[in-house]
Amino acid sequence: MSSHLICQQCGNVHSIDEMELSFRRPDAAAVLSQQERENSIQESNDLCVIDGERFFIRAVLPLPVEARERVYKIGLWIEVNQPAFERIYELWDETKQDEEEPFQCYVANSIPTLPETTGLSAEVRLTGPGLRPQIFIQQVEHPLYNEQCLGITAHRAHEYSLLFA
Repeated sequence: MSSHLICQQCGNVHSIDEMELSFRRPDAAAVLSQQERENSIQESNDLCVIDGERFFIRAVLPLPVEARERVYKIGLWIEVNQPAFERIYELWDETKQDEEEPFQCYVANSIPTLPETTGLSAEVRLTGPGLRPQIFIQQVEHPLYNEQCLGITAHRAHEYSLLFA
């Protein structure tokens, strides 16, 4: 039997198996008070800048799932340097953005059930207009690197989805 949750976005009931873990903000923004966010952050659903000095982009981390065609995607934020942020912003609606070389980035969220993920070295690849960029972990010693390269079980995907509860 599948677990169900009421969606914060639309108010409908969804099966947890249909949902994917997603973070609303980078951790550096989430820890700020409402007033600090109003004074320090410029943000949208896809981009976040803190104090004009830290630059974040919302992306997805694809994880292949054994015996499933559809990959599981964790919605994460990444931190990039200012030139990369500006270039990604410039290419955001371009149809050939997927031809751009990957950008160096760092994971900006701590994923429960894993050793610390904030600050993990990764690269981000643009995938096309209307699609979130994809993150590829570079730190081979981290379990998340192995999950991304080797895949996860349906049970592990379900564990990630249960982090919503």
